[in-house]
Amino acid sequence: MHDFILKLSHKIDGSVRYQKTKSFFRALLEDVNYPYKKYFDGFMIALIVISISILILSKSEKIPEWLVEFDLYFITAVFALEYLLRLWISHDIHKYIVSTSSEKNRSERYWSIVKSKLRYMISLPALIDLIAIFPKFRIIRLLKLYHYMHGASSLFNALLKKRFEFIFLGYMLLGVTFTFGSIFYLLEYGVNESLGSYLDAIYWALVTISTVGYGDISPVTELGKVVSMFGIIFGIAMISFVTSVMVSAFSTRFGELRNQDSINSANKMQNVVIINGYGHLGMTIAKKLKIHKSYEPVIIEMDEEKAKQALEDGYNVIQADGSSAKLIKTLYERGNITAMLTLRSSDINNIYFILNAKSVHADSVVYTRLNQIELRPQYEATQVDGLVEPYDVVDTKAFHYLKNHYEVEKKNINFFGYNNKSEHICKMLKKEGIDITIYEIGNESFEAAKSDGFRNVILLDQKSSEIPEIKDGITVCAMNDEALNVYVSITLRANGFTDEIVALSDTKEDNRKLLLSGVSKIFDMYDESASQFVEMIENNVKRVQK
Repeated sequence: MHDFILKLSHKIDGSVRYQKTKSFFRALLEDVNYPYKKYFDGFMIALIVISISILILSKSEKIPEWLVEFDLYFITAVFALEYLLRLWISHDIHKYIVSTSSEKNRSERYWSIVKSKLRYMISLPALIDLIAIFPKFRIIRLLKLYHYMHGASSLFNALLKKRFEFIFLGYMLLGVTFTFGSIFYLLEYGVNESLGSYLDAIYWALVTISTVGYGDISPVTELGKVVSMFGIIFGIAMISFVTSVMVSAFSTRFGELRNQDSINSANKMQNVVIINGYGHLGMTIAKKLKIHKSYEPVIIEMDEEKAKQALEDGYNVIQADGSSAKLIKTLYERGNITAMLTLRSSDINNIYFILNAKSVHADSVVYTRLNQIELRPQYEATQVDGLVEPYDVVDTKAFHYLKNHYEVEKKNINFFGYNNKSEHICKMLKKEGIDITIYEIGNESFEAAKSDGFRNVILLDQKSSEIPEIKDGITVCAMNDEALNVYVSITLRANGFTDEIVALSDTKEDNRKLLLSGVSKIFDMYDESASQFVEMIENNVKRVQK
């Protein structure tokens, strides 16, 4: 017998037709993303509605005999067939037998198979399916909607995750009900005419604790009334506990459902660009892509406030950990992703995202933001398709602009601020033999500029609101505090400065203030970097099309 079962298992395992048939039914019954499942679910929901309608109408009206027979035979047969199919696809027995064929303990192996099937059969959904087959229990068929209404099944699964809390609540409810019921019985029996048995006392306790209070049984003794008051207080506390558990479970699940809906929407789009991180840079890129109209930005953001902002801005948002390999795999299923951008302020997070993307889909196109220049080798080791160092982008453009201005106008260049915004530009200008004057309010930055070989470095008094009088030349506002840049610009204009004022900005919100204060041109780190990202995406698309 064992040899026959083993031979049959090997034959089934090698049968392509069998595997395709089982995969079809598994997808039809369980895979919410399977195209034909929605039609199957609609059909089953219609059968349940018809069956329950026939049951209700048969109690109050005379209905045609053929309708009753349709319910008793056809609908019952469909539900029986569905139950058998669900039992069949619950486990791949043949694979287990083939994989354990070398083991000697046959009885233990077959017992494991039986246990796996029994475990499914005694699960709540399977028991509902089994009971719903019998016409006598047709009303139970309403509970089968759990299978066909994805939202309802998701909420049920959310409640199952809180089973420990509900089990604790069940024990607590049982204990409190029998305690109050027993005390009420001892105090009221023989005195209260409406209390005829111990069951009546338990019924009263449950009605009181649930705060329903039908009023058919009420205390007549003083102590009985005191017990009732305590029962009501306990009941309110328990209802609050249940409510908090359910709200917690549902809020978590609603977030998961929103993410699933966003993923489904992304799968239906064309030329999707995934943006991991909705900071200033991610926001700017998304806006440029939206204006471009050739690409569909999809935002991945874990932070609740940023995700909410992205939703308000009209983007498709997935509130999740962008480095999740499972999420990346799901997004790549439809093959509609043009590129992925990871724009986190943490290089470690960016590198981890790239590695996950490349491991899931080797041909994935990933571009990233480089925060620390010394980590470039690590990024290159991940085989990332493109790197953008935000400050470097601005530095290059600002350098060429200032150099051309100097060569044409032959006027001085004045820098307010020597920091990560301006340090590289100053060094490039110095290398070209262009003299610049640096104004700095911080002692540390002042010393850094001096040690880097700059001769014209002036330390300003932090406590003084006075700005040096500058007659002409281009002035660059590059202080870390944008409020100081605004103050410098507006003060220079107030003092009659008419030449050009340039600002190096890494704070998108303050650009309007800078323009109002008299700044002639802004080199926006985010805007320039975003333009470079979009350019890389377009160049890659053109390369692929060739």
